[in-house]
Amino acid sequence: MVNKKNNYRNGRAKEYRILKNLKQDGFDIVFRSAGSHSPIDCIGIKMMEKKIKFFQSKPKSMSEKARKKLENELFWLNDQFECSFEVV
Repeated sequence: MVNKKNNYRNGRAKEYRILKNLKQDGFDIVFRSAGSHSPIDCIGIKMMEKKIKFFQSKPKSMSEKARKKLENELFWLNDQFECSFEVV
């Protein structure tokens, strides 16, 4: 039986490692989308380079076929986007 609490803890720990690596790589803003069921778990932003990186964290046990399928489904995230900012 799969232990959901351990899966959550392991996934969260991996996301925090992603954030740590982003900070070490010079990203100014890093955050995770906690508890999200969206395709994006972590985001890193480099302000001066105007660069944004998205991450979907999955366990090492994920099959290569499933990983490729997910990468193909979310390939559109590798495009250019128009961004705006509002204070509401």
